[in-house]
Amino acid sequence: MTQPSSRAGTFGAILRVTSGNFLEQFDFFLFGFYATYIARTFFPAESEFAALMLTFAVFGSGFLMRPIGAIVLGAYIDRIGRVKG
Repeated sequence: MTQPSSRAGTFGAILRVTSGNFLEQFDFFLFGFYATYIARTFFPAESEFAALMLTFAVFGSGFLMRPIGAIVLGAYIDRIGRVKG
């Protein structure tokens, strides 16, 4: 049988999950807020629209690579952890 979780343990878990989600959403907010400045700084100035789309493409590629990296590294770490553990 499982032990009933304590109220403090449940509160701590909720606090950790909430703070992690807040930090991730804050990251999205900052990137969106500064997207025009990033576009002007790093991409060609001939077309503001193209520079902004390239900025969001960079953001999108990072957003896409997170789950792919988690799958690849998760499988690798799981395999290594089972050997050493």
